[in-house]
Amino acid sequence: MKRRTFLEGAGVALLLPRMESLGQVSDEDSPRRMLTIVNHLSFYQPELIPQTDGAIERVPPLLNELSDHFDHLKIFSGLGNPAVQNGFGHTPCVGILSGYFNKLHRKNRLSIDQAVADLIGGETRFKSLVFQAGENLNFSQISWDKNGLPVHQIDSARKIFNLLFQVNENEKTQQQVLAEDRSILDAVLAQAKSMEKRLNPTDRAKMEEYLTSVREVEQTVKRRAYWADRSKPQVNYELEDFDRKSVDEYVGTLLDLAVLALETDSTRSVTVQIPFWEGFKERDLSGNYHDLSHHGQKPEKIEKLLVLEHAILKRINRTLSTMKERTVGNSSLFDQTTTLLTASMGSANSHNFDDLPALVFDGRMKTAGHWQKKDAPMSNLYLGLLQLFGAEHDRFGESTNAFEVLS
Repeated sequence: MKRRTFLEGAGVALLLPRMESLGQVSDEDSPRRMLTIVNHLSFYQPELIPQTDGAIERVPPLLNELSDHFDHLKIFSGLGNPAVQNGFGHTPCVGILSGYFNKLHRKNRLSIDQAVADLIGGETRFKSLVFQAGENLNFSQISWDKNGLPVHQIDSARKIFNLLFQVNENEKTQQQVLAEDRSILDAVLAQAKSMEKRLNPTDRAKMEEYLTSVREVEQTVKRRAYWADRSKPQVNYELEDFDRKSVDEYVGTLLDLAVLALETDSTRSVTVQIPFWEGFKERDLSGNYHDLSHHGQKPEKIEKLLVLEHAILKRINRTLSTMKERTVGNSSLFDQTTTLLTASMGSANSHNFDDLPALVFDGRMKTAGHWQKKDAPMSNLYLGLLQLFGAEHDRFGESTNAFEVLS
Protein backbone atom coordinates (compact mmCIF):
# COMPACT_ATOMS: atom_id res chain seq x y z
CA MET A 1 0.00 0.00 0.00
CA LYS A 2 2.61 2.52 -1.13
CA ARG A 3 1.95 6.26 -1.02
CA ARG A 4 -1.65 5.86 0.11
CA THR A 5 -3.64 8.30 2.24
CA PHE A 6 -6.23 7.48 4.89
CA LEU A 7 -8.63 9.65 6.84
CA GLU A 8 -8.87 8.27 10.36
CA GLY A 9 -11.20 8.78 13.29
CA ALA A 10 -13.19 6.68 15.78
CA GLY A 11 -11.32 3.65 14.55
CA VAL A 12 -12.48 4.21 10.96
CA ALA A 13 -9.83 4.29 8.25
CA LEU A 14 -11.23 5.76 5.03
CA LEU A 15 -8.96 5.07 2.07
CA LEU A 16 -8.80 7.99 -0.36
CA PRO A 17 -8.19 7.99 -4.11
CA ARG A 18 -4.76 9.13 -5.23
CA MET A 19 -4.26 12.91 -5.06
CA GLU A 20 -2.10 15.03 -7.34
CA SER A 21 -1.43 17.56 -4.57
CA LEU A 22 0.11 14.88 -2.37
CA GLY A 23 2.54 13.67 -5.03
CA GLN A 24 0.61 10.45 -5.56
CA VAL A 25 -0.06 10.99 -9.27
CA SER A 26 2.87 10.51 -11.64
CA ASP A 27 3.24 10.49 -15.40
CA GLU A 28 3.46 6.70 -15.30
CA ASP A 29 0.67 4.68 -16.86
CA SER A 30 -2.24 4.03 -14.52
CA PRO A 31 -2.72 0.42 -13.39
CA ARG A 32 -5.08 -1.84 -15.30
CA ARG A 33 -8.25 -3.06 -13.57
CA MET A 34 -10.99 -5.56 -14.32
CA LEU A 35 -14.71 -5.55 -13.54
CA THR A 36 -16.56 -8.80 -14.25
CA ILE A 37 -20.38 -8.89 -14.21
CA VAL A 38 -22.26 -12.18 -14.58
CA ASN A 39 -26.03 -12.50 -14.87
CA HIS A 40 -26.95 -16.01 -13.74
CA LEU A 41 -30.28 -16.24 -15.58
CA SER A 42 -28.83 -14.79 -18.79
CA PHE A 43 -30.59 -12.29 -21.05
CA TYR A 44 -33.27 -12.69 -23.69
CA GLN A 45 -30.81 -12.77 -26.58
CA PRO A 46 -33.22 -11.99 -29.46
CA GLU A 47 -33.47 -8.48 -27.96
CA LEU A 48 -29.79 -8.22 -26.98
CA ILE A 49 -27.61 -9.56 -29.80
CA PRO A 50 -27.47 -7.81 -33.22
CA GLN A 51 -28.44 -9.92 -36.24
CA THR A 52 -25.37 -8.98 -38.28
CA ASP A 53 -21.63 -8.91 -37.67
CA GLY A 54 -19.57 -5.75 -37.59
CA ALA A 55 -20.66 -2.25 -36.66
CA ILE A 56 -23.92 -2.03 -34.72
CA GLU A 57 -26.50 -0.53 -37.08
CA ARG A 58 -29.90 -1.95 -36.11
CA VAL A 59 -29.81 -1.82 -32.31
CA PRO A 60 -31.84 -4.46 -30.42
CA PRO A 61 -33.98 -2.97 -27.61
CA LEU A 62 -32.05 -4.49 -24.68
CA LEU A 63 -28.69 -3.58 -26.15
CA ASN A 64 -29.90 0.01 -26.57
CA GLU A 65 -29.70 0.41 -22.78
CA LEU A 66 -25.88 0.35 -23.20
CA SER A 67 -25.78 2.78 -26.14
CA ASP A 68 -23.77 5.38 -24.19
CA HIS A 69 -20.78 3.07 -24.52
CA PHE A 70 -21.07 1.60 -28.03
CA ASP A 71 -17.77 3.18 -29.11
CA HIS A 72 -15.97 1.07 -26.51
CA LEU A 73 -18.03 -2.15 -26.78
CA LYS A 74 -17.28 -5.42 -28.53
CA ILE A 75 -19.96 -8.13 -28.44
CA PHE A 76 -19.19 -11.81 -28.92
CA SER A 77 -22.06 -14.26 -29.40
CA GLY A 78 -22.50 -17.99 -29.93
CA LEU A 79 -19.69 -18.94 -27.55
CA GLY A 80 -19.57 -22.40 -26.00
CA ASN A 81 -18.08 -24.15 -22.99
CA PRO A 82 -17.11 -27.62 -24.26
CA ALA A 83 -15.76 -28.73 -20.85
CA VAL A 84 -18.98 -27.90 -18.99
CA GLN A 85 -20.94 -31.11 -18.50
CA ASN A 86 -24.68 -30.77 -18.29
CA GLY A 87 -25.91 -31.55 -14.81
CA PHE A 88 -28.93 -31.18 -12.60
CA GLY A 89 -30.71 -27.83 -12.92
CA HIS A 90 -28.46 -24.79 -12.72
CA THR A 91 -25.40 -26.53 -11.26
CA PRO A 92 -23.22 -26.25 -14.42
CA CYS A 93 -23.43 -22.45 -14.06
CA VAL A 94 -20.48 -22.72 -11.66
CA GLY A 95 -18.26 -23.12 -14.74
CA ILE A 96 -19.05 -19.87 -16.54
CA LEU A 97 -15.78 -18.07 -15.71
CA SER A 98 -13.54 -21.14 -15.83
CA GLY A 99 -15.06 -22.84 -18.86
CA TYR A 100 -15.14 -26.08 -16.90
CA PHE A 101 -17.53 -28.15 -14.82
CA ASN A 102 -17.36 -31.84 -13.96
CA LYS A 103 -20.35 -32.98 -11.92
CA LEU A 104 -18.32 -35.75 -10.25
CA HIS A 105 -15.71 -33.35 -8.84
CA ARG A 106 -16.00 -30.80 -6.05
CA LYS A 107 -13.15 -28.70 -7.42
CA ASN A 108 -13.24 -26.49 -10.47
CA ARG A 109 -10.58 -24.88 -12.63
CA LEU A 110 -9.18 -21.38 -12.21
CA SER A 111 -11.71 -18.70 -13.24
CA ILE A 112 -10.75 -15.79 -15.48
CA ASP A 113 -11.39 -13.12 -12.81
CA GLN A 114 -8.98 -14.86 -10.43
CA ALA A 115 -6.42 -15.49 -13.16
CA VAL A 116 -6.39 -11.73 -13.86
CA ALA A 117 -6.32 -10.98 -10.11
CA ASP A 118 -3.21 -13.17 -9.78
CA LEU A 119 -1.53 -10.90 -12.36
CA ILE A 120 -2.61 -7.46 -11.09
CA GLY A 121 -3.64 -7.87 -7.44
CA GLY A 122 -0.26 -7.95 -5.70
CA GLU A 123 -0.07 -4.27 -4.68
CA THR A 124 -3.59 -3.77 -3.32
CA ARG A 125 -5.26 -4.48 0.00
CA PHE A 126 -7.45 -7.17 -1.56
CA LYS A 127 -6.22 -9.30 -4.44
CA SER A 128 -9.83 -9.48 -5.60
CA LEU A 129 -13.37 -8.97 -4.32
CA VAL A 130 -16.37 -11.04 -5.37
CA PHE A 131 -19.92 -9.77 -4.70
CA GLN A 132 -23.27 -11.37 -5.42
CA ALA A 133 -26.70 -9.80 -5.30
CA GLY A 134 -28.56 -12.64 -3.67
CA GLU A 135 -28.37 -15.78 -1.61
CA ASN A 136 -25.27 -17.96 -2.10
CA LEU A 137 -26.69 -21.21 -3.43
CA ASN A 138 -24.68 -24.27 -4.39
CA PHE A 139 -24.82 -23.34 -8.08
CA SER A 140 -23.97 -19.65 -7.67
CA GLN A 141 -20.24 -20.13 -6.99
CA ILE A 142 -18.42 -18.81 -10.06
CA SER A 143 -14.99 -17.66 -8.80
CA TRP A 144 -12.30 -20.32 -8.32
CA ASP A 145 -8.67 -19.93 -7.26
CA LYS A 146 -5.63 -21.60 -8.84
CA ASN A 147 -6.14 -24.63 -6.59
CA GLY A 148 -9.70 -25.09 -7.83
CA LEU A 149 -11.19 -23.94 -4.54
CA PRO A 150 -14.12 -21.50 -4.23
CA VAL A 151 -13.34 -17.83 -3.60
CA HIS A 152 -15.57 -16.29 -0.92
CA GLN A 153 -18.49 -14.40 -2.48
CA ILE A 154 -20.07 -11.69 -0.30
CA ASP A 155 -23.83 -11.13 -0.56
CA SER A 156 -24.25 -8.46 2.14
CA ALA A 157 -23.86 -4.84 1.05
CA ARG A 158 -23.25 -3.84 4.67
CA LYS A 159 -20.44 -6.37 5.09
CA ILE A 160 -18.82 -5.12 1.89
CA PHE A 161 -19.09 -1.48 2.97
CA ASN A 162 -17.63 -2.26 6.40
CA LEU A 163 -14.85 -4.30 4.83
CA LEU A 164 -13.87 -1.53 2.42
CA PHE A 165 -13.87 1.21 5.05
CA GLN A 166 -12.70 -0.83 8.05
CA VAL A 167 -15.88 -0.32 10.03
CA ASN A 168 -16.06 -2.68 13.02
CA GLU A 169 -19.58 -2.65 14.43
CA ASN A 170 -18.33 -4.30 17.63
CA GLU A 171 -15.75 -1.62 18.38
CA LYS A 172 -16.99 0.65 21.18
CA THR A 173 -16.37 4.09 19.62
CA GLN A 174 -17.83 2.97 16.32
CA GLN A 175 -20.86 1.55 18.10
CA GLN A 176 -21.50 5.02 19.50
CA VAL A 177 -21.30 6.59 16.02
CA LEU A 178 -23.69 3.98 14.63
CA ALA A 179 -26.06 4.25 17.61
CA GLU A 180 -26.34 8.00 17.02
CA ASP A 181 -27.18 7.30 13.38
CA ARG A 182 -24.19 9.31 12.23
CA SER A 183 -22.29 8.64 9.05
CA ILE A 184 -18.84 7.08 9.32
CA LEU A 185 -17.74 10.20 7.44
CA ASP A 186 -18.58 12.22 10.56
CA ALA A 187 -15.79 10.36 12.34
CA VAL A 188 -13.18 11.49 9.82
CA LEU A 189 -14.65 14.90 8.90
CA ALA A 190 -12.21 17.00 10.94
CA GLN A 191 -9.23 15.39 9.27
CA ALA A 192 -10.87 15.77 5.87
CA LYS A 193 -11.35 19.51 6.43
CA SER A 194 -7.75 19.85 7.54
CA MET A 195 -6.47 17.99 4.49
CA GLU A 196 -8.46 20.16 2.10
CA LYS A 197 -6.08 23.05 2.81
CA ARG A 198 -3.28 21.04 1.21
CA LEU A 199 -5.21 20.19 -1.94
CA ASN A 200 -5.40 22.09 -5.21
CA PRO A 201 -8.84 22.93 -6.68
CA THR A 202 -8.90 19.77 -8.85
CA ASP A 203 -8.16 17.51 -5.89
CA ARG A 204 -10.65 19.31 -3.66
CA ALA A 205 -13.37 18.70 -6.24
CA LYS A 206 -12.29 15.07 -6.54
CA MET A 207 -12.36 14.61 -2.77
CA GLU A 208 -15.80 16.23 -2.46
CA GLU A 209 -17.15 13.99 -5.23
CA TYR A 210 -15.65 10.91 -3.60
CA LEU A 211 -16.96 11.68 -0.10
CA THR A 212 -20.41 12.40 -1.54
CA SER A 213 -20.46 9.05 -3.34
CA VAL A 214 -19.36 7.23 -0.16
CA ARG A 215 -22.14 8.92 1.82
CA GLU A 216 -24.77 8.06 -0.80
CA VAL A 217 -23.76 4.39 -0.86
CA GLU A 218 -23.67 4.31 2.94
CA GLN A 219 -27.21 5.70 3.13
CA THR A 220 -28.46 3.03 0.74
CA VAL A 221 -26.68 0.30 2.69
CA LYS A 222 -28.12 1.59 5.98
CA ARG A 223 -31.62 1.70 4.53
CA ARG A 224 -31.37 -1.91 3.41
CA ALA A 225 -29.83 -2.99 6.72
CA TYR A 226 -32.55 -1.20 8.74
CA TRP A 227 -35.31 -3.27 7.19
CA ALA A 228 -33.26 -6.47 6.97
CA ASP A 229 -32.68 -6.46 10.75
CA ARG A 230 -36.30 -5.92 11.75
CA SER A 231 -39.15 -8.38 12.01
CA LYS A 232 -41.82 -7.90 9.37
CA PRO A 233 -45.39 -7.03 10.39
CA GLN A 234 -47.79 -9.94 10.65
CA VAL A 235 -50.92 -9.62 8.54
CA ASN A 236 -53.76 -11.95 7.67
CA TYR A 237 -52.77 -12.11 4.03
CA GLU A 238 -50.81 -14.67 2.03
CA LEU A 239 -48.13 -13.17 -0.14
CA GLU A 240 -46.42 -15.21 -2.83
CA ASP A 241 -43.42 -17.02 -1.35
CA PHE A 242 -40.50 -14.95 -2.56
CA ASP A 243 -38.26 -12.15 -1.34
CA ARG A 244 -38.79 -8.86 -3.13
CA LYS A 245 -35.65 -7.24 -4.49
CA SER A 246 -34.94 -4.04 -6.36
CA VAL A 247 -32.38 -3.66 -9.13
CA ASP A 248 -31.38 -0.20 -7.91
CA GLU A 249 -31.23 -1.09 -4.24
CA TYR A 250 -29.39 -4.39 -4.57
CA VAL A 251 -27.57 -4.75 -7.89
CA GLY A 252 -27.10 -0.97 -7.97
CA THR A 253 -25.60 -0.82 -4.49
CA LEU A 254 -23.16 -3.64 -5.21
CA LEU A 255 -22.10 -1.94 -8.44
CA ASP A 256 -21.59 1.33 -6.54
CA LEU A 257 -19.43 -0.52 -4.02
CA ALA A 258 -17.47 -2.10 -6.88
CA VAL A 259 -16.72 1.37 -8.28
CA LEU A 260 -15.56 2.60 -4.85
CA ALA A 261 -13.33 -0.46 -4.42
CA LEU A 262 -11.67 0.18 -7.77
CA GLU A 263 -11.52 3.96 -7.33
CA THR A 264 -9.65 3.68 -4.01
CA ASP A 265 -7.36 0.97 -5.41
CA SER A 266 -8.53 -1.32 -2.61
CA THR A 267 -8.49 -3.98 -5.32
CA ARG A 268 -8.01 -4.07 -9.07
CA SER A 269 -10.32 -7.00 -9.73
CA VAL A 270 -14.02 -7.00 -8.77
CA THR A 271 -16.60 -9.60 -9.76
CA VAL A 272 -20.34 -8.94 -9.35
CA GLN A 273 -22.81 -11.77 -9.86
CA ILE A 274 -26.54 -11.34 -10.28
CA PRO A 275 -27.67 -14.80 -9.23
CA PHE A 276 -30.93 -16.72 -8.85
CA TRP A 277 -33.54 -14.19 -7.70
CA GLU A 278 -36.87 -15.73 -6.79
CA GLY A 279 -38.61 -12.37 -6.89
CA PHE A 280 -38.11 -8.73 -7.68
CA LYS A 281 -39.77 -5.38 -7.18
CA GLU A 282 -40.16 -2.92 -10.01
CA ARG A 283 -42.80 -0.30 -10.67
CA ASP A 284 -46.16 -1.84 -11.61
CA LEU A 285 -44.63 -5.30 -11.73
CA SER A 286 -44.08 -8.13 -9.31
CA GLY A 287 -43.30 -11.69 -10.13
CA ASN A 288 -40.97 -14.62 -9.93
CA TYR A 289 -37.77 -13.91 -11.87
CA HIS A 290 -36.84 -17.57 -12.20
CA ASP A 291 -40.28 -18.47 -13.51
CA LEU A 292 -40.24 -15.61 -16.03
CA SER A 293 -36.79 -16.60 -17.29
CA HIS A 294 -38.25 -20.06 -18.00
CA HIS A 295 -40.88 -18.41 -20.15
CA GLY A 296 -41.71 -21.24 -22.56
CA GLN A 297 -41.83 -18.62 -25.38
CA LYS A 298 -45.04 -17.20 -23.89
CA PRO A 299 -45.23 -13.51 -24.94
CA GLU A 300 -46.80 -12.33 -21.68
CA LYS A 301 -43.93 -13.87 -19.67
CA ILE A 302 -41.24 -12.53 -22.00
CA GLU A 303 -42.73 -9.04 -21.72
CA LYS A 304 -42.44 -9.14 -17.92
CA LEU A 305 -38.96 -10.68 -18.05
CA LEU A 306 -37.74 -7.84 -20.27
CA VAL A 307 -38.84 -5.25 -17.70
CA LEU A 308 -36.27 -6.64 -15.28
CA GLU A 309 -33.56 -7.14 -17.89
CA HIS A 310 -33.95 -3.56 -19.10
CA ALA A 311 -33.58 -2.38 -15.49
CA ILE A 312 -30.42 -4.47 -14.97
CA LEU A 313 -28.73 -3.21 -18.15
CA LYS A 314 -29.79 0.38 -17.48
CA ARG A 315 -28.11 0.14 -14.07
CA ILE A 316 -24.93 -1.33 -15.58
CA ASN A 317 -24.93 1.50 -18.13
CA ARG A 318 -25.10 4.04 -15.29
CA THR A 319 -22.16 2.34 -13.57
CA LEU A 320 -20.03 2.56 -16.71
CA SER A 321 -20.95 6.24 -17.05
CA THR A 322 -19.93 6.84 -13.43
CA MET A 323 -16.58 5.20 -14.14
CA LYS A 324 -16.07 7.63 -17.02
CA GLU A 325 -16.76 10.54 -14.67
CA ARG A 326 -14.31 9.42 -11.96
CA THR A 327 -10.70 10.46 -12.49
CA VAL A 328 -8.06 8.27 -10.87
CA GLY A 329 -4.52 9.47 -11.42
CA ASN A 330 -4.22 10.76 -14.96
CA SER A 331 -7.26 9.17 -16.57
CA SER A 332 -10.81 8.05 -15.94
CA LEU A 333 -11.60 4.87 -14.06
CA PHE A 334 -13.37 3.60 -17.19
CA ASP A 335 -10.21 4.04 -19.27
CA GLN A 336 -8.24 1.99 -16.75
CA THR A 337 -10.79 -0.84 -16.51
CA THR A 338 -11.68 -3.72 -18.79
CA THR A 339 -15.29 -4.66 -18.07
CA LEU A 340 -16.69 -8.08 -19.00
CA LEU A 341 -20.45 -8.66 -18.96
CA THR A 342 -21.59 -12.23 -19.55
CA ALA A 343 -24.17 -14.82 -18.47
CA SER A 344 -24.03 -18.28 -16.94
CA MET A 345 -26.41 -19.73 -19.56
CA GLY A 346 -27.21 -19.00 -23.16
CA SER A 347 -30.88 -19.23 -22.25
CA ALA A 348 -32.39 -19.94 -18.85
CA ASN A 349 -35.54 -21.06 -20.66
CA SER A 350 -33.78 -24.04 -22.26
CA HIS A 351 -31.06 -24.50 -19.61
CA ASN A 352 -28.31 -24.50 -22.23
CA PHE A 353 -24.71 -23.78 -21.30
CA ASP A 354 -23.52 -22.80 -24.75
CA ASP A 355 -24.57 -20.03 -27.18
CA LEU A 356 -23.21 -17.67 -24.53
CA PRO A 357 -23.08 -13.87 -24.90
CA ALA A 358 -20.06 -11.81 -23.82
CA LEU A 359 -19.81 -8.01 -23.91
CA VAL A 360 -16.41 -6.39 -23.39
CA PHE A 361 -16.07 -2.66 -22.64
CA ASP A 362 -12.64 -1.05 -22.90
CA GLY A 363 -11.59 2.55 -23.51
CA ARG A 364 -8.82 1.30 -25.83
CA MET A 365 -11.24 -0.52 -28.16
CA LYS A 366 -10.17 0.09 -31.78
CA THR A 367 -13.10 -1.60 -33.53
CA ALA A 368 -16.44 -1.77 -31.78
CA GLY A 369 -19.35 -3.94 -32.85
CA HIS A 370 -20.63 -7.52 -32.91
CA TRP A 371 -18.78 -10.72 -33.81
CA GLN A 372 -20.56 -14.06 -33.94
CA LYS A 373 -18.21 -16.87 -32.92
CA LYS A 374 -20.46 -19.89 -33.36
CA ASP A 375 -19.32 -22.75 -31.11
CA ALA A 376 -15.93 -21.16 -30.37
CA PRO A 377 -14.87 -21.81 -26.76
CA MET A 378 -15.57 -19.01 -24.31
CA SER A 379 -12.02 -19.70 -23.12
CA ASN A 380 -10.70 -18.15 -26.37
CA LEU A 381 -12.07 -14.83 -25.12
CA TYR A 382 -10.66 -15.46 -21.65
CA LEU A 383 -7.21 -16.13 -23.11
CA GLY A 384 -7.43 -12.87 -25.06
CA LEU A 385 -8.38 -11.01 -21.88
CA LEU A 386 -5.49 -12.59 -19.97
CA GLN A 387 -3.06 -11.43 -22.63
CA LEU A 388 -4.43 -7.87 -22.31
CA PHE A 389 -3.18 -7.97 -18.72
CA GLY A 390 0.30 -9.07 -19.71
CA ALA A 391 0.03 -12.84 -19.40
CA GLU A 392 2.26 -14.86 -21.69
CA HIS A 393 -0.08 -17.86 -21.60
CA ASP A 394 -0.91 -19.60 -24.86
CA ARG A 395 -3.80 -21.54 -23.33
CA PHE A 396 -6.62 -21.04 -20.83
CA GLY A 397 -9.07 -23.83 -20.11
CA GLU A 398 -10.33 -25.31 -23.40
CA SER A 399 -9.04 -22.46 -25.57
CA THR A 400 -7.94 -23.14 -29.14
CA ASN A 401 -6.58 -19.64 -29.77
CA ALA A 402 -6.86 -16.14 -28.32
CA PHE A 403 -9.44 -13.62 -29.49
CA GLU A 404 -8.13 -10.22 -30.52
CA VAL A 405 -10.20 -8.28 -28.03
CA LEU A 406 -9.22 -4.68 -28.80
CA SER A 407 -8.41 -4.76 -32.53
